[in-house]
Amino acid sequence: MFRFEKAALSRPLPAGYSELRRVRFQDVDAAGIVFYPRIIEYCHDAYVNFLAERGHPLDQVLRDRKWAAPIRHAEADFFKPLRFGDTVNIGIVLAHLEPTEVALAFQLTMNDQVLAIAQSVHTFVELGPFKRIDIPEPVRSILAALPQA
Repeated sequence: MFRFEKAALSRPLPAGYSELRRVRFQDVDAAGIVFYPRIIEYCHDAYVNFLAERGHPLDQVLRDRKWAAPIRHAEADFFKPLRFGDTVNIGIVLAHLEPTEVALAFQLTMNDQVLAIAQSVHTFVELGPFKRIDIPEPVRSILAALPQA
């Protein structure tokens, strides 16, 4: 179900949005590397921060109860380990838009090396009946401004 070419994502790409994150002690497992579900958390946090930076803080969106965009699918591939104390760049590098959903591609990089890639597919719904809706404007335009697949 990966909507992006894994080979293309394994090379550093210019991000439509990126942020730095330091790997915390509580993010690693007994082997001393990032516990794998944390990578999806890192990507989701970047998505939430991206929306907020573009004027749509998710906490306010959810309080307004007009729409939500739950994750319908998520996956990741890991190429090199992340360890406690590392600073990783999390970039949203691609978007694939459909009328009611967006697929986002993420790269986690350090020192110009891609350590992991991920994708998440978000389906836009009306809260209450939880039925699909078209991606509302201006969110659609914000997502469309990301590099496209």
